[in-house]
Amino acid sequence: MSKIIVLSLVLMLTSLCVRADYFNTVRTEKIFGIFLTESAQIEEVHAHSNAFGFWPQTFEQITEYLNVNNNRLLPVMKINHFLMNGETGIYHDDVSGIIAAIEKSELHGRDILFSMDEPLWKVRIECLIRNKTAACDEVNNRYAQTLVTLNRAVQTLRQRFPGSGIIHLEAWIELALQKKASPGDNVIMLNDAEYVGFICYGAVHHCGSELESYRHQIEYGEWVWEAMMTLEANNPIGRKLMLVPGTFLAEDGFDNIKTLLEQIAFHAWAFQQSDKIGGFSAFLWGDMIEEGKYFTGARNIGAVANFLTLIPKLNGMQNLTLEQWKCLADPDTCNSLTMP
Repeated sequence: MSKIIVLSLVLMLTSLCVRADYFNTVRTEKIFGIFLTESAQIEEVHAHSNAFGFWPQTFEQITEYLNVNNNRLLPVMKINHFLMNGETGIYHDDVSGIIAAIEKSELHGRDILFSMDEPLWKVRIECLIRNKTAACDEVNNRYAQTLVTLNRAVQTLRQRFPGSGIIHLEAWIELALQKKASPGDNVIMLNDAEYVGFICYGAVHHCGSELESYRHQIEYGEWVWEAMMTLEANNPIGRKLMLVPGTFLAEDGFDNIKTLLEQIAFHAWAFQQSDKIGGFSAFLWGDMIEEGKYFTGARNIGAVANFLTLIPKLNGMQNLTLEQWKCLADPDTCNSLTMP
């Protein structure tokens, strides 16, 4: 009987492995989109985007966004908040609510990307701030159970929506803390994600915090790149790096428009540097309030909105220098030598 149980377990695990149906990262166009705060904003960005990001607060909002996606942009949907167990501070793998919401929509038959937004940092917060034992155990164990749980959730979504994909975007501070604890190890990324990246909103050369140090954004990118390449060497699925520039102004934070434009220009330049950089996911388009802080999105910052419309038109058509991208972002700083 024990042999039968073992054989059944092996067959079950094998079945999970072969049912991946990875999202096609070999696309005719790189992904270019922006995070929205209302479903009506899809109409505002479709002319210069082939994707859009959104953070549904309820399952009903999943259906709402998908139903108004009449221009068939690629939906990039944040989901890890639906999987967090508030009592334990760690994730569960029940994606039934997400599946039901997608199936209720009129437009659920096409590609979709599920975004894990700072998932490891969220667990660490549950440990550091709320002192939840299970979350602290996960941090100490390098998120071993978290990776298993999120992979199970991913496999269930892939089985129900073949060809769907995963993005793992991790917080800069989580990456920095991992490197502080284990300098010789790669940072931890979901091993089944087709797109990986980091989130750090600030000056290109000075991003982070005084407590955990400021770094050039390239350093965070290198950490993620090394992890991505190691995962790809072990299991080639066409992984790509996703860039996440800030496109907002916020009081007591990212509040200098010149710094903001320089950061977007840097990402526009980086976007064209490699075919392994597969996406540009800007944050954000509409205004929002989070933790009492007001964010002014790109749609209400004329220079930013105008620049965002240029990036997908020029990317790939010509290999612009970083100085030329800066010039396009902020023409007042241009001279005859930098003008493209």
